[in-house]
Amino acid sequence: MLFAQASLAQTTILDTYIKKGLETNLALHQKSFDLQKAEVDLKRAKTLFYPQASLNSQYTLASGGRTQDIPIGDLLNNVYSTLNQLTGASKFPQVANQKINFLPNDFHDTRLEVSLPLVNTDIYYNKAIKQELIHTQQVDIEIYKRELVKNIKEAYYQYLQAGKAVDIYNNALKLASENLRVSEKFVQNNVGTKESVMRAKAQVSQVKASLITATNQQLNAAAYFNCLLNENLEAPVTFDTTLLERTNTSIPAALEVTTNREELTKIQSAQKVVGTSMKMNRNYLVPKLNAFYDIGFQGYGFKFNSDQFYQLGGLQFKWDLFKANDNKYKIQQSQLDLDALGNQYKDVQQQLNLQVRMAMNNYRSAIQTLEALNDEVQSAVETYRFAERRFREGQALQIELIDARTQLTSAELNYSLAQLAVLTRAAELERATASYKF
Repeated sequence: MLFAQASLAQTTILDTYIKKGLETNLALHQKSFDLQKAEVDLKRAKTLFYPQASLNSQYTLASGGRTQDIPIGDLLNNVYSTLNQLTGASKFPQVANQKINFLPNDFHDTRLEVSLPLVNTDIYYNKAIKQELIHTQQVDIEIYKRELVKNIKEAYYQYLQAGKAVDIYNNALKLASENLRVSEKFVQNNVGTKESVMRAKAQVSQVKASLITATNQQLNAAAYFNCLLNENLEAPVTFDTTLLERTNTSIPAALEVTTNREELTKIQSAQKVVGTSMKMNRNYLVPKLNAFYDIGFQGYGFKFNSDQFYQLGGLQFKWDLFKANDNKYKIQQSQLDLDALGNQYKDVQQQLNLQVRMAMNNYRSAIQTLEALNDEVQSAVETYRFAERRFREGQALQIELIDARTQLTSAELNYSLAQLAVLTRAAELERATASYKF
């Protein structure tokens, strides 16, 4: 890809850090948990295709409640009395009226229930939805991984620039200290004034203060970098001294708008989920058919014998004929969701196009700025060298030397910041074009 020229040759050190970050970053691990949950959801969806078995037992004790009177005695006793008179015997005893409680007392029902779906379109579509949600989670992880790579690169570049600033201020401190030594020598030889010594000391103090600030910035940059890698915040960071110097200054040609961004793939995955849900709602007229089989014991007294043993099997048929257009409204909602996702896809695509264009422009601008500042640094170096020589020869004022040193430090800092900008803009362009290879 053309961007390979602009992405800057990565060092082995940075490659190692990126690999480690992809393995240890806590936020990335959290997203991995979400993926694992989605995979478990798919496994659960698959279990719905298999027979389901459960053991149920219920034992009831009851007293009172509704009853039903059955006048058996009133119906049979007169008949029995007549039969006894006709036969001259007592073969037909008198029968009492009966009262039956609706609530069963000392009654149990213990059974093994087995059910199996024979026709159920919902479980098929549910499985397809769970499968696609796994893909959505995978894409989400890819999105975060690309963002993490960019953040690691930018954090490492920031650490390098902070270290470069420390080196620049250390060098400035040497120059200011040398100026102080020379000024003190001039005073000892009655060539200079005490005012020049005081001015030189002030310069040394200013540079020391700037050095302290730069050192603190480097520590903070290292802490943030280690945080991304889930390392101890005070862990040492290997400094690649050549990366800034090898900043690529070639301006790449215009890039075509990328169409392989994971953000677009994620929206497409969401469209598939909604589309599958719509198909499921459209099949509401397809009836559901389940088979069931129960085997167990049922009767008064908690007993398990042949008198209480029973088996029961059959089919359960359900056909939703009328639900007040509820399913039609669900289909309309799904269609609106699809339309919204289609609009979102176009909007995100436009935003990504803009991101690529802006990243390219920013990268080109950073390269041009770096080239311009390179001339400024060379000029500042020569200016300071000339001013220092004239100062030692007594042909230049101390203020000229201080001004030349300040300009040199400022030019070097600006140049290091410009190097950082090129590296950072390259990382942003790489992210915008999704060109990093995992």
